Formats: sequence, C-alpha cells, structure tokens
Amino acid sequence: MSYFRPIIDALTGYVPGEQPPPGINVIKLNTNENPYPPSPKVLEALRNLEGERLRRYPDPRAFEFCQAASEVLGVPEDWIIVGNGSDDVLTMLVRACA
Repeated sequence: MSYFRPIIDALTGYVPGEQPPPGINVIKLNTNENPYPPSPKVLEALRNLEGERLRRYPDPRAFEFCQAASEVLGVPEDWIIVGNGSDDVLTMLVRACA
C-alpha cells in the first residue's frame, strides 16, 4: 500500500548526468559548479572567521551586508533585497506582486 497518489508513485528518481572520466580536461557547466578554486582573499577571510560566527545561523536580514552593499552601490539600504539564492529572491518577487 502506498500513501502517495499514483502519479507520484509513477515518478522516477533523479539520475545525475554523466561525469567526465578522471584526467579529461573539461569544464562542466551543467552542474553549476565553479571550475576555479576560491581566491586567496576568500580563503584568508575564511581562516580569520571566529568560531562563534560559524556555529550560529547568519542574520536573516543580512543587515551588515545591506549596509556595505548600500555604500558600495550608492543606493539606499531599503533598495537591497537579500535572499538564499536566485530562487528565493524570485519567490519573494512573485509573492510581493501576486
């Protein structure tokens, strides 16, 4: 007995795409992975993070980021929207306009 609708039971699971064999020099663009290592500045910033900041969720409003972005971009802070990736920001946009 299944607790799901028949249409759900009939679905097949996700099968990841073929991976290139080791040693082949290709840049995969289909998995949204960065082919380059982090910059030395990023690595240094990560090394300097306080352990206290790593054990808590970040500020959901990203207050410090919005302040910095506001200054860099020369726009008011309330013009900046922060989300968890483009899907989240697009969802906020649709909900705001629906």
